[in-house]
Amino acid sequence: MKLYASSTLMWGKGIREIGQLANKFKLDGIELWAEQAWFCHMSTREIVQVSRHYGLGVTVHAASWDLNICSLNERTRRKSLEEIYRSIDFAAAIQATDVTIHPGRRTLSNEWTPWHEEVLNQSLDQLEEVANDYGITLSIELMEEINKEFITTADALNRLVDHRSEAIQTTFDAAHISLDKDVIQVFATLHRVNKIHLSDSTATQYHVPLGEGEIKLKRFLEQIMKKDFITVLEGYDTSENVSMLRKHLSYLETCYETMKEMKV
Repeated sequence: MKLYASSTLMWGKGIREIGQLANKFKLDGIELWAEQAWFCHMSTREIVQVSRHYGLGVTVHAASWDLNICSLNERTRRKSLEEIYRSIDFAAAIQATDVTIHPGRRTLSNEWTPWHEEVLNQSLDQLEEVANDYGITLSIELMEEINKEFITTADALNRLVDHRSEAIQTTFDAAHISLDKDVIQVFATLHRVNKIHLSDSTATQYHVPLGEGEIKLKRFLEQIMKKDFITVLEGYDTSENVSMLRKHLSYLETCYETMKEMKV
């Protein structure tokens, strides 16, 4: 697998330090969260310089905080789409060709799900056209099963992507899978997966360090380590010593060593 780290694991650090850390930990690349880059006033020119200097791949996570591309409120929906257009433009400026987006959520109760799904498809029609114009892949993320999220199953996400051009792909987030479900089975039933987000979770918290949660990840890791997916270590960390990233990598190293011993 191609191992990337989310820039949110290095929150508060400039792009040069992020590049240095990625190089130090022998990562293949970085997934830059657009909102973090904007909030921290990262220069697109400097991002390109750093990625080239260290030979890092770069993907983008589109703006998603406080946004909803299928909101009941039309102005909220329009503004949310504008922020994703801005994210795509940002990706093009830093020479990234893959952008993960969130699919939006219900504004009200479950009975509104068909309406939201229809509006979501309308929004995706517009985004797909923009993605094709830019030559960029949009990867729709499978969301966690929490209140108001409705793109939480393989069937729901497959319905969004199956009839679309190759510009629309899928991001599988292992931490979003309910603890009572088999991660491998859900992964196998998703269509068009081109990227994996990787962290652990517990019954009360998503995106904890690998090995500190309750997801049965080892068999899944054995499977994806032999594949060519971009796999992005995820989480949010403001610590000076990037402790969460270190924990992720320590866990993966243990898995690598186990696989070597078992000759997997």
